[in-house]
Amino acid sequence: MKKARFVLIVLTFLAALAGAVACGKTPSSSEPDYKITVSEELSYTIEVGSKPDYTKYFTVKDKNGLSVAVTEDMLDLSQADTTKVGSFDVRITVGSVTKLVTFTVVQPADKGPDEGEDEGPDGGKDEGPDISSVFEGYTDPSTWNFSVILTETYQGETSEELYEYDGDKIVYTYNDGNAELINYLAYDPATDTYTYYCDDGDEKSYTTYGDDTAEFEEYLSYSHILYLDYLVDHEYTVMGEVYSAIDANAVGNDVLGEYEDSVWTTFNVTVQNGQIKKIYAVMDDGNTLRFEFSDYGKVKVTLPDATAGGGSGTGGTTPSGTMSKQNYDPNTFDKSTLQDKIQDSEDSIGLPSIGTYHALVIPVQFKGDTISDEQLANLKIAFNGTEEQTGWESVKTYYQKASYGKLNLSFDIQEVYDADNNSGYYKQYQEKVTTEEGTYTIDGSEILLTEVLTYYKDKLDLTKYDSNKDDVIDAVYLIYSAPVNYARPDEGSEEEENSNFYWAYVTWYGEDAQYDELDAYYYLFAGFDFMDEKTENDHGSGYGVVDGIKVNAETYIHETGHLLGLDDYYDYSEGEGSDEGLGGADMMDYNIGDHDVYSKIMLGWLTPTIVNETKTVTIDCSATTGSAILIPLNFDNSYFCEYLLIDLYAATGLNATHSQDLYDGAQYGVRIYHVASSINT
Repeated sequence: MKKARFVLIVLTFLAALAGAVACGKTPSSSEPDYKITVSEELSYTIEVGSKPDYTKYFTVKDKNGLSVAVTEDMLDLSQADTTKVGSFDVRITVGSVTKLVTFTVVQPADKGPDEGEDEGPDGGKDEGPDISSVFEGYTDPSTWNFSVILTETYQGETSEELYEYDGDKIVYTYNDGNAELINYLAYDPATDTYTYYCDDGDEKSYTTYGDDTAEFEEYLSYSHILYLDYLVDHEYTVMGEVYSAIDANAVGNDVLGEYEDSVWTTFNVTVQNGQIKKIYAVMDDGNTLRFEFSDYGKVKVTLPDATAGGGSGTGGTTPSGTMSKQNYDPNTFDKSTLQDKIQDSEDSIGLPSIGTYHALVIPVQFKGDTISDEQLANLKIAFNGTEEQTGWESVKTYYQKASYGKLNLSFDIQEVYDADNNSGYYKQYQEKVTTEEGTYTIDGSEILLTEVLTYYKDKLDLTKYDSNKDDVIDAVYLIYSAPVNYARPDEGSEEEENSNFYWAYVTWYGEDAQYDELDAYYYLFAGFDFMDEKTENDHGSGYGVVDGIKVNAETYIHETGHLLGLDDYYDYSEGEGSDEGLGGADMMDYNIGDHDVYSKIMLGWLTPTIVNETKTVTIDCSATTGSAILIPLNFDNSYFCEYLLIDLYAATGLNATHSQDLYDGAQYGVRIYHVASSINT
């Protein structure tokens, strides 16, 4: 049971239908709050063992053009590993803006094989598999079947494009600054000719151009089509999984194309399990291209109907029928999110849903209890640990992924607070207080919070935990030593009152006291025992062991959802309405998997494609790309009304560990949510 203050949404899970398609992107018309540029002077090829200052690679300015100091807490360095040859990404997030760069780690030129490394027959370092065995599989384009996401960074600006290769057909999806366009390139082996399908605009009509036309050459020059069949013609040095071209310019010209007045200075190919996973290429003018490969054997491209040069035809995949016009105007659409509404009503939002900041975690030891060193170590892992340490996710890594890098929390776990009383005292504490606003009851958790903040206000700078400067501590996590009460008394029994005190919930502080001149408001109350759920050390939760989970942060993740403003999505009242909630298939329902797309819209992490006319829209897995479709029903031009949300579920990413408990183990499927969303004060 999780307490929360806001009741916001009715969601009905309607369908889980098979069908994985490719990702389309929708432009955002909102002005970014910061501008991040990437250095064109520093090298992104670094030597093994080096310790670069990653903050020097980025420059940040606010809306007014004023410089913002780059600090390490703005960076996601979770992948940064300079101890071995390879490549890794460093991501920076400031406000709502995120950028990433790829670093390539190489051995120093004069360094021999590391101690313990295998040597080849000539005494040199083992250079791995034969080059030809890796790239020969790409010499016949008619056999290619994969997706490629290209991230291009040039002069501080980053853009993204999607390419889908299905033998002799290629789909090219990009944004021209005004709308998403989808073009096609098709090869006819019978005539040995190419045809370019040019998207004429939002109506998805197409004009075709043969390879003997000037338009064909012009449109093709805008794309980054890969000519992987040329890879086998060149020589490389092999460093682990990375194949680095000896003549980067020659390979770049063959595979990516030749550019006037610029040369390729770096061309690296990452190979895993005999397949290309990444290509990283850099030009001497700083232009950087990063291609990521996926969906091998899963791409299906159907060419649209079109009219030859100068005419237009209707796309062959456009469905028949019409949809009624709804009250949607993109120019006046109210983009307010849940936190915007809470801010208007409450003047405080708890944890901000976007940004990089710290949160306060306090372990509480009741009189007579002992918090062990192992419990404290596990608490640090549960909040700040890696996937390897937890066996799934920590609170930090979960929200980095769920928010697509927009929320980066670091948790400051303080020394153990020794409570003034034993656990029974706080469980039984009840005090009625009457104010001008009415009468309410103070329970033991609020008394405990008062004790804790009174103790820490002279030991900590609590203003650090007011990240949005609204004069309120964002949140306080109280993690108590008492056993969690999994054995719940019967409903209506004398023992039931206060039986759920040692459970997990988020509530709010009602006193007028201030700490470091800040109000206290939202706080989380949960036990150490929750970390052991679904592990070999389970304290009787009854959930069973989930293979791989070492330290379980699920409950803390769920409760953090409440600190962000989300409600529970399971059924509170059996027999009233649906008894299913979200069918147990959501973090705010059953503490498993990813947050749903409605929650992500409400927190400003996801912008859906709003469909107001008959058209074809393609989406990718929402958990990894943020793709979703909104179909208006009773629409008032905001997110707080009635509509359908459609997304593509996949048993990957944050859903992977719990996939057997999500939709009966389905690997993917289309989800349709019926949303009736409203808010009041």
